[in-house]
Order: sequence, then C-alpha cells, then structure tokens
Amino acid sequence: MIKKVCFLSTCFLALGFAEGFAADVLIKDFKVTGNERLEKETIVSYLPFEKGTTIHESTLNQALKDLYKTGFFSDVKVDYQKNGTVLIQVKERPIISSISFVGNDKLKEETLSAELQNKVRDVYMPTKIKEDVNRLKTIYQRSGLYSAEVKSRVENKTRNRVDVIFEIEEGPKNYIDNISFTGNEEFSASSLRDVLISREKRWYRFFSSTDTYDPDRLNYDKEMLRRFYLNHGYIDFEILDTKVVPNKEEHTFDITFDVKEGKRYKLGKIDVQTNLKNTKAEVLKEKLEIKTGQYYNASQVEESIQILTDELGRDGYAFVDIYPDIQRDEEKGVADLTFKVKEGARVFINRINIGGNSRTLDKVIRREFRLSEADPFNTDKLRRSRQRIENLGYFDKVDVKTVPVENAPDKTDVNVTVSEKSTGSFNVGIGWSTYDGLLLEAGIQERNFLGTGKIVGISASTSGRENQIDFSFTNPYFMDRPLSAGFDLFHVVRDYTDDSSYKWVTTGGALRMGWDYVESVQQTVRYTLQQDNVTDIEDDASIYVKEQQGRNILSMIGTVLSYDKRDSAYNPTEGYYTSIGMDVAGIGGDNHFVRFNLNATQYYELIDKFVLSVGGTAGYVVPYKGEDVRINNRYFLGGATLRGFEIGGVGARDKASDDSLGGDWRVTASTQLMFPLGFPTELGIRGKLFVDAGIIGKPSGKNYDWSQIDYSSKPRVSVGTGILWQSPMGPINVDFGFPIVKEKFDKKEIFRLNFGTGF
Repeated sequence: MIKKVCFLSTCFLALGFAEGFAADVLIKDFKVTGNERLEKETIVSYLPFEKGTTIHESTLNQALKDLYKTGFFSDVKVDYQKNGTVLIQVKERPIISSISFVGNDKLKEETLSAELQNKVRDVYMPTKIKEDVNRLKTIYQRSGLYSAEVKSRVENKTRNRVDVIFEIEEGPKNYIDNISFTGNEEFSASSLRDVLISREKRWYRFFSSTDTYDPDRLNYDKEMLRRFYLNHGYIDFEILDTKVVPNKEEHTFDITFDVKEGKRYKLGKIDVQTNLKNTKAEVLKEKLEIKTGQYYNASQVEESIQILTDELGRDGYAFVDIYPDIQRDEEKGVADLTFKVKEGARVFINRINIGGNSRTLDKVIRREFRLSEADPFNTDKLRRSRQRIENLGYFDKVDVKTVPVENAPDKTDVNVTVSEKSTGSFNVGIGWSTYDGLLLEAGIQERNFLGTGKIVGISASTSGRENQIDFSFTNPYFMDRPLSAGFDLFHVVRDYTDDSSYKWVTTGGALRMGWDYVESVQQTVRYTLQQDNVTDIEDDASIYVKEQQGRNILSMIGTVLSYDKRDSAYNPTEGYYTSIGMDVAGIGGDNHFVRFNLNATQYYELIDKFVLSVGGTAGYVVPYKGEDVRINNRYFLGGATLRGFEIGGVGARDKASDDSLGGDWRVTASTQLMFPLGFPTELGIRGKLFVDAGIIGKPSGKNYDWSQIDYSSKPRVSVGTGILWQSPMGPINVDFGFPIVKEKFDKKEIFRLNFGTGF
C-alpha cells in the first residue's frame, strides 16, 4: 500500500513539473527553440519575469499571453523544467517578402499600396490582411467601383517568407444617374443639388469622381443638406428618407431625398442666461453679433457660442457649457433664442495621440492644435484644431476622437488618425493674354518638405513680354513658433517697349516673416534687395525714359497688415477684405522713397448666387533726399486696374514718343456684380457686369516740360461685361470694357483675355 502511494506521488510530482506547478519556483535560466529571425534576448525581454526571480504558475501563463500578444509567433509553448530552466518553444510567423496586385486597371498600384497597413518586411498576420482587403474595397467604392471584389492570396516562399497577392475584380463604375428631391417647396431641386458633394453623371465631369456612388459621401451629403436649411432659417428641417435605387443593367443609381422643410424662422428675442458668479448676462449679450430680425442661421449661432466661450475663458471660466435654447412661435415664424450658460464638468486633456502619419512629423500636426495636454477640454477648440489640420492639405482624411481615461473621469485622451496624401506637385502650364501673348510655365513644389511642413518651390515662365525664374522657401513655424518665415530668389526680364520704350531686368531676393494676431488679422514684414536695370531703350524713346537708363540697387523694407473676414478666399459671397502696406527704400542702395498702399473690398450676396462687390485701392509713393522715383517704381493705370484701357494707357504720356511715364499716386474704385449663367455650378461659369474708375497722378521730377506731355487729373470711368470660367484647365477670364469718361490721348483696350492652366 505504501509503495502504491509513493508511486502515485511521484507521478503527480512529475506531472506537476510538466504541465504546471502549484508552488513558487526559482527561475535559473531560459532556453529558446524554434526562433530564426528573433534573438533569444529579444524574446526573453517580452517575459514578465527575469532570471533569478521567483514566480507562480499564473506568471507562467501570463508569459504565454505576452508572447502571443507580440504578433511575432503563430505558436508558443512555455514550460518550466526541473533544473529551473524555462523552456520557450516558438514558431515564428512568416515575413512578407512582396505585395502585389492583380486585376487593377482603373486604380494605380501606388494608390492602392498607400492605403495598406501591411508593408514589405512586416510580420504576416491574416487578420491584418483581412483588414487590408476591406480597406481596398472601400477605396474602390469611393472611386465609383461599388461592385469591385477583392480577395487575398498567400504564396509560401523559402526561409519562412510569403508573398501576398491581392486579386481584384474591379467591375464597371457605378455612376449616379439622377438626384431628386421630394417635399422641397422653398428651394428648387437644382439649388439643392448644388449643396451636395455628389453629382449626376455628365460628360464634362471627367476630371471628377463626385458622379460615382459612394455611401460615405451620401451620409456627408445629408449633413450638408441639413446644414443648408438650418443656415437659411429652417429649424424644423428633417430628412425623412433617402432612397437609393440601383439599375444593375446600366450600373447606375437613382438617389431621392425625401425632405420636410418646415417653417422658416426669424430671430425674435435674443438673451443670455448664466448662473456663473461675477458674470453679467447683459455684458455677455453685448458681445453677440447676431441681431433680432435676422433669419435663424446655425453657423452664426455656433460663432456666438464661441464668442461667449472665449469671453468667459478670459474671465477665468475654463469649464462652461453653453447651449442654445430655441422657443418657436410657428404661427408668427419667430424663434426666441436664449444662450444658457452653466458651469461644465471639469475635464482635462490627458494625452494627444497621433497616428497614421508615416512621413509627416508629429510636431507638424500637434502644433495646429488649439489645445495642449493638461489644458481644459473645449469642444469648439477641438473642432477648430481638426479644421486647421485639414487645412494643411497634407491628408486625405483626418479623424479626431476623444477617449475617456480609465479610472480618471476628469481626463480624456484625444486620438488623431490621419491618412497622408501626396504633397509634391509638378506643374506645366500654358496660357494666353491679350497683353503678354502666349505664356509657358513649369514648376516643382513640395508643400511638406521631408515631412516638416516646410514649403520649397522653383518655377520658370516665359511669354512675349516677360521671362521669369523664382525659387522660394517657407517655414510656416519658424523656431517652432507660429511665425511664417522664408526667402525668395528671382530673376525677371520685363519688356515695356510697347508702352514706354524700355526693358526692365531685375535680379534679387527677399526675406519675409508673417504672423497672425487672431485668425483673421495677419501681419507680414519683408526685406528686399535687388538690382534693377533699365535697358534696351529705343532710339525714339522719351527723353524722360532715357534718363532712367542704367543699373541701380533697391534696398527696401516693407510691411502689410491685412484683415480678412470673407467667407471664402477663392469665391467670396459675403464679408470683406482690407489691407494696408508701407515700403521704405533707402536702407542702403540707390533708391530713396516711401510707398503706401491701401486695398479694401466688401462682398454682398444680393440673392442666391448674385454677388455684388464694391472695392478700391489707393497708392502713394513719396521720394526723399531730393531724388525722383524711378520709372520701374511708379504706378501705372490700365489693364487689370482699369478695364477698358491698356496697361499704362491712362496717365502722363510723352507727346513725341507716346511713351507712358507713370505717376506717383493712383486711386481706383470698382463695383462688380457676379451672377450665374444657367450652367451647372461645378462648371464654374459666371457672368459679370462692372463699373471701374481710376485717377493717376503725375510723376515727380524737376526736369519735366509739361508742355510736351499729355496729362489730365480727371478720373476715367469704364463699364463692361465679361465671363469668368473656373475651367479644369485653369481660370479663363474674358472682359469687354468700354471707356465712357476718357481723354483723347488715352489708350483703349476693349477686349481683354487671360487664361492659364497647369497639368
């Protein structure tokens, strides 16, 4: 009986060492088998214990989990040996030796590869390959190939390597045949289609993919539609249903939005309620820019919340919740708006985590944040941070999410995931204008040089009147501060023989720096050093032009302060832009003058897509040290500055040579109405009516014989019409200007054409 007990005890003891153990044991050594690429020390470093430590069975189980978690192994065994050695048996996952695509005719391999999370020399993991298959399907759907099928295939190679092949059946593109609306009474279907990103298939959309069906884009369209109605006063707007009907034979989709517009509301009483100490609702209310009687506008309400948030932040309230309370009177169509302010939850930013940027440095993204780690959490600042990152133009997609921190209810992490896109461009262009003739240009630019956010570019152009080469460098965050700094090098040859009987050659460079005081107020400072040469003066040129012949050095420092409140820098419909600048020449060099420039334009949307702009410019150059202002530093009037007249067609003119002499000051004014011509909005074809006016002063100088010079200080006025086409080949601008107030010696230019393109 005793022998049987001893035998069973020995068996259980042996089984305990083989399968596990109940008591704590001492680790004396490690033995690793099955590893081919990873060193023993690397594998051991993943274990939760070291040599010389005492462990329990649970720790051994944790070691097994930790090794699996690395993703390097398809199989792992961890055993404790009698001699105190931990035996680790691994089977390494294979390495991806190559990734290829089969069947991709419509999308390039570079486009597909950029979206994969798996790369060559990564560890092969089936789950990650499956995720990449889904990512590729998404890319094809966004490109309009909604029926595309993607499968993965793996071929085993020697030395524990695999080749990954993605087999693709692209299928035909799925276009949008028709977009329609039901329930819309106040806005036409064409007006609502212009709000959407998705477009109907048309022959002229060959440069765009917006006419292909994409479910993600459709969700964005619904938000754009909702936003449009809310910005026009329709607080109760709803999208009741969105129907997507496929036509399998034609490979097209019909999309119908069923909407309920509701009543349009004007703002009634506007108020602020707050229970914060030491704050007065009346003071906060005075800061608001929206007024009673305006139609409700969701964007303006959001701006008002930001204004109140900033104002309270300056008063020391970092944690506030502000929400608009709307009380509708449907019968009168009036909505009372009350901004209710209360103290919010005290939540701080714990960490800002950035991912997806394989090339762009983290700091390039991080510096666009209006929030920092340990700052109070602010939803509006987070939204603005995302906009700033998107505005960089480095990424196809920017995803910003907040994640609560475990066991820390007063903290939150901000996770930023980006998808990078190409930021380099090679541009070749061709253009034409009635003044310069044929224009050819080429340039290379990288907007995210080495992932640092710096901008480097070189360009060259030639035309009938000008040859130019430029090199530029810009660091938008000089010394890691919000200062834009850079330099330019240039060489320009300009032919003015038709206007003033000379050529102007300039070679030089400039240093510049700029910063924002607030989002809409910017200051720039610039120092320019260049050599100017007035040359190739014709024999019958004006004596006043011949006096300008020769080389001289311009050393000049200048500054511009701008204030931009336009809703768009490229196609403004409302708001205004103004700038004031000053240049001082004479810090060394041969030129001595002070120059002032003022520019201002206001935009009004009279009715839908009818935009009126009223603006003007003024410039004045004052010489000092008894010198005259050289001809290449004077103002000229005509061309783009006064349509209906040639460049330099208005102002002082030598009677004998007919040369334009320019002037020391200039004032222009313009009123223009832009309006649609009935073409689809995305074609960018608009008509215009304009009235231009301008005055130019005399050139300064002691030796002018005014009996031999034609000049009049009377204003000139022209009226005209034209077409602006933002074509796929670049902007095409056609103007017909007709002088109605002029002098007999002025030079007219009825027709003016400019177009250019890059491809």
